[in-house]
Amino acid sequence: MWEAPEPEEPEPGCELPCAASCHAQRVLQTLNAYRRSGTLTDVVLRAGGRDFPCHRAALSAGSAYFRSLFAPEEVAALLADPALGVAREEAVFEAAMRWVRHDAPARRGQLRRLLEHVRLPLLAPAYFLEKVEADELLQACGDCRPLLLEARACFILGREASALRARPRRFMDLAEVIVVIGGCDRKGLLKLPFADAYHPESQRWTSLPSLPGYTRSEFAACALRNDIYVSGGHINSRDVWMFSSHLHTWIKVASLHQGRWRHKMVAVQGQLFAVGGFDGLRRLSSVECYDPFSNTWAVTAPLPEAVSSAAVAPCAGQLFVIGGARQDGVNTNKVQCFDPKEDQWSLRSPAPFSQRCLEAVSLEDTIYVVGGLMNKIFTYDPGTDVWGEAAVLPSPVESCGMTVCDGKVHILGGRDDHGESTNKVFTFDPSSGQLEAQPSLQRCTSSHGCVTIIQSLSR
Repeated sequence: MWEAPEPEEPEPGCELPCAASCHAQRVLQTLNAYRRSGTLTDVVLRAGGRDFPCHRAALSAGSAYFRSLFAPEEVAALLADPALGVAREEAVFEAAMRWVRHDAPARRGQLRRLLEHVRLPLLAPAYFLEKVEADELLQACGDCRPLLLEARACFILGREASALRARPRRFMDLAEVIVVIGGCDRKGLLKLPFADAYHPESQRWTSLPSLPGYTRSEFAACALRNDIYVSGGHINSRDVWMFSSHLHTWIKVASLHQGRWRHKMVAVQGQLFAVGGFDGLRRLSSVECYDPFSNTWAVTAPLPEAVSSAAVAPCAGQLFVIGGARQDGVNTNKVQCFDPKEDQWSLRSPAPFSQRCLEAVSLEDTIYVVGGLMNKIFTYDPGTDVWGEAAVLPSPVESCGMTVCDGKVHILGGRDDHGESTNKVFTFDPSSGQLEAQPSLQRCTSSHGCVTIIQSLSR
């Protein structure tokens, strides 16, 4: 049984002990006496190898930093901060779990709230398996299971599973970078062999290994599980190359069944789909699906209408083919939708344009479309089957690069209405609706590959 220090007597002239300034002084003196004796302390600070028993109420009252450590709302806000100064996401997970375990009976109810701000897809897969999925507190929390399943899907399928939680924090060594691959020069005469990575925040370019012997144009490129795939190209190539972001080199993988160019390739549910295109004589309706685990291509249900130079984007587990050139060479406004689970195609509401040389990306369940020598960014909502307009570009463009990086739509290069390649770059921020010009590309280019991957900034 502990005995509290005796409270000090009121100072002479202090008539209202709960209202006078001397009362506040007496409270602080008593709290300090309690701290020295270890009375009612409920937290221990460790610094320089020494332990300091403290009262969390006193610490919180005098410091916003300590309030953030003790209040669930502040802890959640801290974990959610994209500028949190950590080198590895494992440190964020461990900090969240330490806070919960400090008073598990009272805090286990906050587990889901905190875990949804931990970017689980950024954890090392082995760490996730051994430390996260095996954690008893998490196993007992049914509300956390969807987050664990989401992270597992991201490890298997790639970043398409959860774009937000797969995005590195600002001060990590890792960052999203835009990779520009090949393309045509200003006059469209030379096929560029370069592959370069661009970090938008630092505006820094770094060179990547050039694609071996790949001076083709009008190929297709996309990212899957943080690797880059390039397929086909002029004229009628069946080649498929993969850039391993881990090995930092290009590797030749299984070839397409049918050579093609002016086609598109996207990742859906952990697989690649090469869609449509041109073989030099006719537009193609054929669609091929690549399984990276078996390194094999399989033929899937063909397009209802053969097209080349269409925009293709994945969204909500489906694949959308927008516009393009038909077999007779006339542009179409059709929107063809493929469901990989059913291996079936269907038609959606037509686009408000009939164009070719289009590009598309998806972000937050919305598809953004540019190109076709139009000066607008169009939007399509697959959930409501409704088209709209997001922004107006300063000038028309076609055959540009388009990718999503840091939550924004990036439009890079392309061909202008004089038939020349440009080096212009624009970003569109859906959250603000703002279109902004960015620093130019290193060189004018069109018909190039453009993807986003995560890369070490120290490489």
